Amino acid sequence: MAALASYPAPRPLAAEPLPVVSVQKQNNGVTLQLSQGALRLQVCTPRVIHVTYSADGKFPDQRVPAVIAHYTPTPFQMTTTGQSITLSTGQVQAQVDRKSGAVRFLDAKGAPILSEPSTGGKSLTPVTLAGPKPVESYKAHQEFTLPADEGIYGLGQHQDGYMDYRGSIVNLEQTYIADLAIPFLVSSRGYGLLWNNPAATTFSAGGSPGTSIPSAQLFSDDGKPGGLTGTYFKGENFDTQVAQRVDPNIDFLWTNDPPMGLPKEHYSVRWTGFLQAQQAGDYEIVTSTDDGARLWIDDKQVVDDWNARAVKSNVAKVHFDANSRHKIRFEYYQGGYDAVARLSWRLPAVSGLTTWDAKAADAIDYYFFYGPSLDHVLADYRQATGQAPMFGKWALGFWQCKERYQTQQEWLDIAHEYRTRQEPIDNIVQDWFYWDPSPWGSHRFDPKRYPDPAAAIATLHNDDHMHFMISVWGKFVPGTAEHPDANYDLMDSKGFLYPPGPGTTERYYDAFNPDARALYWSRMRDQIFDKGVDGWWLDAAEPEINGTSISEFPTAAGLGALVRNAWPLMHTTAVYQGQRAATDKKRVFILTRSGYTGQQRNSAAIWSSDITGTWDVYQHQIPAGLNIGLSGIPYWTTDIGGFFCNYPGGSANEEYRELFTRWFQYGAFCPIFRVHGTSTPKELWRFGPQYEPILVKYDNLRYRLMPYIYSQAWRVTNEGTLIMRPLVLDFPQDKTARESKDEFLFGPSILVSPVTQKGATTRDVYLPKGASWTDFWTGEKLGEGKTITAAAPIDTMPLSVKSGSILPMGPLVQYVAEKPADPIELRVYAGADGSFALYEDEGDNYNYEKGVHATIPFTWSDRKKTLTIGARQGSFPGMLAQRTFKIVWVRPGHGVGLGNGNEPADKIVTYSGKSVTVSAP
Repeated sequence: MAALASYPAPRPLAAEPLPVVSVQKQNNGVTLQLSQGALRLQVCTPRVIHVTYSADGKFPDQRVPAVIAHYTPTPFQMTTTGQSITLSTGQVQAQVDRKSGAVRFLDAKGAPILSEPSTGGKSLTPVTLAGPKPVESYKAHQEFTLPADEGIYGLGQHQDGYMDYRGSIVNLEQTYIADLAIPFLVSSRGYGLLWNNPAATTFSAGGSPGTSIPSAQLFSDDGKPGGLTGTYFKGENFDTQVAQRVDPNIDFLWTNDPPMGLPKEHYSVRWTGFLQAQQAGDYEIVTSTDDGARLWIDDKQVVDDWNARAVKSNVAKVHFDANSRHKIRFEYYQGGYDAVARLSWRLPAVSGLTTWDAKAADAIDYYFFYGPSLDHVLADYRQATGQAPMFGKWALGFWQCKERYQTQQEWLDIAHEYRTRQEPIDNIVQDWFYWDPSPWGSHRFDPKRYPDPAAAIATLHNDDHMHFMISVWGKFVPGTAEHPDANYDLMDSKGFLYPPGPGTTERYYDAFNPDARALYWSRMRDQIFDKGVDGWWLDAAEPEINGTSISEFPTAAGLGALVRNAWPLMHTTAVYQGQRAATDKKRVFILTRSGYTGQQRNSAAIWSSDITGTWDVYQHQIPAGLNIGLSGIPYWTTDIGGFFCNYPGGSANEEYRELFTRWFQYGAFCPIFRVHGTSTPKELWRFGPQYEPILVKYDNLRYRLMPYIYSQAWRVTNEGTLIMRPLVLDFPQDKTARESKDEFLFGPSILVSPVTQKGATTRDVYLPKGASWTDFWTGEKLGEGKTITAAAPIDTMPLSVKSGSILPMGPLVQYVAEKPADPIELRVYAGADGSFALYEDEGDNYNYEKGVHATIPFTWSDRKKTLTIGARQGSFPGMLAQRTFKIVWVRPGHGVGLGNGNEPADKIVTYSGKSVTVSAP
């Protein structure tokens, strides 16, 4: 297990004012000498301002290439008064207060958008960073005011169940499972802010720092103040009680000093009693454990994470009345390696500030992006940090994976079974230890279990029409006399490996070193890629180093503490740039469990790590995925059903089958549709005759929607938008929609309402204001701006379609490239004007970057009741010169549900590329 993670430190006192001493205008902005240091504002575009504050007056280059845009000077006007200096672009204003050096941003009319506090909002404090050689640096502190109605989103991926981070503290440091750190946020006020610093950072959205719960507010089982009753057991499931005592605080590090005479591993503790809240409000109760944790407040379970893993914090948000007492039960087990058990809380938020506190910094460096549309913010962010390339179309199909297929014959058997059962699939995955008994990093297949992987992959390609992804790590282990490792030896001889963690020989390579990246890719290319591999699963890309992190390691970009969070960006850069140089005939696909600013440009999708298969964890995936989209990462997925499965019998367990089915329904509407997990097989037929047809129904629906999905993928690349859309993007003025954390839009049209409660046969669905909605399954009109109770039997996840939508649905297929999408059923949802652009290309090369693709525009006029299929734009090899559109105007019982593409159409159009208009019947 990984080393103990530190708590966020309490925020420092507010920064002191830094009066402006002198002003120097440049062609792209202004530099201001302050009483201490210098402040620079650069106008990047009419909506993007780059702000840098330096303690010594020098402005350093960024250590890692998070921002890659080369902005040309943008016209602006500068006005100065005795009170302020203002830069105006016509769309946004950046203003600096002369007395304090405080920066604020206003719209074109002068309305405030984002402001540092009037007393000044920034400070750099000298600090010495520990390493082989101590490094002098700064701790950076930045403040902004937080209006009462502002929502804060993005900031990477965090497993806490929050959509809006207002009132919370977010740890921006890469960790296994708990935190994926992308220091970019968007606001309900229509702006985004990129904190351009890869060091570990604590962000507060007005939250209070975490503290141990005072013993005076903890009561034992018998109601006495002074702590909780702790009962200690041998065994991981409370097998044999050995002791009981009152613990004043639960704040333990037992790795080398286990409690109560217990062994170092395989024990459990249950704390029970009462908690006293003094002030009323929303509290965050935090469990931090290595390994498992469960927590109940007033007999309601609020944390369920019962698995062996590295230290992880789980956050439960609960409301307490003033001077109220609440029953509490906290359970913990220690499996192996580190032993951590902590229970803390964060008091109701009292701050009217957002703050950024970086452990290391060369300067304060941030980019301000103004929309006011959040789609514009995301587009400008992608312009700054890199656009997301197109994946191969196959990557948007269904993925079958598990931990793990033990032989190449298993690949072929599973692929054949899917094809025999006619259950659509495009991808199969080989997880780790295919190299065993060769060392980690050797990239060698065990010849006994994988005698000819290239031939097996060719069979998958040619006979089963499947693609193949493989797990590759950035980790190397020395070889032995029997199993030498030339890769380790080569990396080590060139000084490209970090030191090992305590008690291990495992070493990660320095991804910040361009020569190390080139060598890393060359070994992958020669030993794996040339066998026909289609995709890369870059596991443990935090990187996960037992017992430590890279913070104290020297890297090519400086001490690790200065670049801590950017390792996954540079790791994926190695593979993306390497494969792009190798061929333009196969699009890069990377899956990784960690990410950083700009990683989308490396064709890298994220998955939400090794999560537990519980209803609670499943619920938390929805806001986690939505927030990572708002962090600029458009492609994301989960281990459907959870990586860990604690249900006896696994896929044969009836309760787990229900959870898996509900999760699978949701997964069909994630950008990447992927099953994975350990300890139980998860192929669709493993879930029995009651559930298998439901799973196949949603699998088929994913494939019927592929023309719609692939067209959205083009918009991701071409426009910088998202497929999986938090409601705040499209309905920012609707407070209920903005706060929703269990609904989202899939593309512009489909409102997805996952079922996340055990045993549910209905669920409340909120229909956002500003559009009317139609039930996808029945065609019934639903209205808008209200909550309805939607039917949700086990085979149905509520789906609602926005009025004015034009939804293209292709034929039933077994894989995306089985045949061209013809005929296409065009479902038209009347009630508002609408449009859609169907995008097509060759599917798996980079010719689209040269303009080799085609789009067909569709426009619905609700007043005229006409649908216009516009003239086709562009072409590509293999394009259908003539095709059929089956047009269906949706109404109750007509143009509904999955269908099969053979239902009667209202109009049939034979299309050859010229514009045609048809009228509704």
